[in-house]
Amino acid sequence: MGKVVYENTPTRADQETLREAGGVRLVTEQEEGAGVNILPDGVYGYTYSPGLTNAPLFVTRRYRSYEIHRVAGEVFIVGFVSSDAAHELSSASGDVTVQLRPEPDSDNAVLVKIPYARIHTHRQYAAPNQQGFTVTVRPYLSAAAGPLAAGRAGSLDHSDHEPG
Repeated sequence: MGKVVYENTPTRADQETLREAGGVRLVTEQEEGAGVNILPDGVYGYTYSPGLTNAPLFVTRRYRSYEIHRVAGEVFIVGFVSSDAAHELSSASGDVTVQLRPEPDSDNAVLVKIPYARIHTHRQYAAPNQQGFTVTVRPYLSAAAGPLAAGRAGSLDHSDHEPG
């Protein structure tokens, strides 16, 4: 039986733009493995445990690992959703259930950044062999805020509003 080799998906320009806009840097080797809840602000890393508030972050992006950011004391999960899901995330007046993917594919190519504070429920804590992470996200505090503006390269930043 042969060894299974996974190819890692390269970083897209919109992911790099999102990191620059958020002012985050990759966790250091000394910080690697620590929970995102105890890391300093301004870091990002990769994890197979996107549903944990203390998800350990790692330097190396691995197959189907999720990108997590910590900015201004708040934790965000970064991933890809369908165009319809992105629209629902930015405009729904009630809870929205979406499947967030760690890597883009032909049906899920819109980059989103969702604060943990907006996640109402999820169905798994670790997802190393799953294609997606199913989450139910709370609506924005105010419908008056309307859909979030699309960032450069089509990313949606869902961090501008408090959870409802």
